[in-house]
Amino acid sequence: MKGHSTLKANLIKAGGISLLLFVSVGQGFAQPNACQPKGYEELLRCAIRQSSEMQIADQQLKAAGNLEGIARQWINPELEAESVQKNSDKSETTAALLFNIRLGGKRGAAIQEAQGEFQKAQAERDLSSSQAKLDLILKLYRLNHLKHEIKIEEESVSTFSKIIGQYRGKAALSPEQEVSLAVFRMATSDHQLNLVKLKSEKEKLLQELSSSTSLSKELILSNLPDHKVNWPEISSKAQIESSPHARFAAGELLSAKGQKEKADAEAWPDLKVGPAIKIQKDGGASENFYGLSLSMPLPVFSLNGAGRTYGSQKLVGAEMNHSLTSRKVSGLREQLAEKYRATVSILKASITDKSAEEKHERIERHFFRGLVSSSLVIEAHRQLIELEEKRNESERDALEALGAILIIDNQFSEVIL
Repeated sequence: MKGHSTLKANLIKAGGISLLLFVSVGQGFAQPNACQPKGYEELLRCAIRQSSEMQIADQQLKAAGNLEGIARQWINPELEAESVQKNSDKSETTAALLFNIRLGGKRGAAIQEAQGEFQKAQAERDLSSSQAKLDLILKLYRLNHLKHEIKIEEESVSTFSKIIGQYRGKAALSPEQEVSLAVFRMATSDHQLNLVKLKSEKEKLLQELSSSTSLSKELILSNLPDHKVNWPEISSKAQIESSPHARFAAGELLSAKGQKEKADAEAWPDLKVGPAIKIQKDGGASENFYGLSLSMPLPVFSLNGAGRTYGSQKLVGAEMNHSLTSRKVSGLREQLAEKYRATVSILKASITDKSAEEKHERIERHFFRGLVSSSLVIEAHRQLIELEEKRNESERDALEALGAILIIDNQFSEVIL
């Protein structure tokens, strides 16, 4: 009995170990693409792969890839059969297999229209994916900016609270010190309110990024980009025709041509032709007839004049839009390039975080030594946070302009800003 109990215990133990191994292996297979980025670039690539917006755009393109196959499909033949019983001795049966032949080039026109629709879907996917990537980049940079802005606000609140504590520790305050205490309290409240606003924005951004990429908030926060220092030069040569905007307009034009050709082809009737058989029975005798069945609607009442007019007008509109899109995209790129160069020039000329922080700390030391007034300290803190906010906003403007230019040049897919 003792040996039996030991064997049973060993079997249970072995089964438990097997179950744990199975669960561990199963978890390993369940998350083969789990991201563990080390740095901003790896985080961005991981976020792009797992972005819901990009996955949706890819799925829509896959669906559009079937349009040409649908247009190339042949129409199934039709079977027509009829049997008439005249009396107990006489009957007549007819059958025909009809194949649909689309005259006037309907099939070719449908294929061309499908090709245009796929080109539009491809350009739309490229544009939406690039825009989703740029939005990801801007949000990650914004989180980095918020980290610095929150740090400055927290330091301001801490400094003002320390100063308020010193005033409270005094037995008596002069009128000037009472005014200073009141001013510092108001300044503290102002910075605390701004701090709450910044933290709320940070949490909202983290929630959006985590929801769209399935990455944890901690993983995102630990791999944020630094302030951008190296800004690339913008090429003066633009490839407007390769931009997703121009390719979408070109696809629209190709689709409109197909629609016009289809409308012209609708003036031609579809021909249905195929073999036919007729069997007549009279008593014990049977007679078979073989021949060709032909069916075709007569274009008596309509030659699709309205449809052809509509197709022609749609084609003219698509040609005008294609030409207009090229001009608008060219002008937009010039505007973005000018904005980018001006913003980068200002960013390079502005003082660095380290320099601003050093000046700020020097003013605080002078205050505690009684060399500068309270109003100057409060103004210094206000200017420091305003400078940080404006510089961060300018950095985002430059990044957004650069990304838009690279999207127009069709060079954004492999670039990490």
